Amino acid sequence: MTTNIFIVQITNMQDDRFYKLLGVYTSKELADAAGLEACEMWDEGRMHHTVTMLPLDDMINGVHKSEL
Repeated sequence: MTTNIFIVQITNMQDDRFYKLLGVYTSKELADAAGLEACEMWDEGRMHHTVTMLPLDDMINGVHKSEL
């Protein structure tokens, strides 16, 4: 079984620079909600959130991803 983690980052769209690592979540739904909430604190269009999904410990169905 693969356990995925969802990492959320927010980016400042005015200068296209990474702003903050927001957190790590257990589902895409929770990650998206957190990202949207964080962006709402800024002026509209200033911030953007990105969700990256990664397998925990680089294991995919019990096999390390380097062996796939």
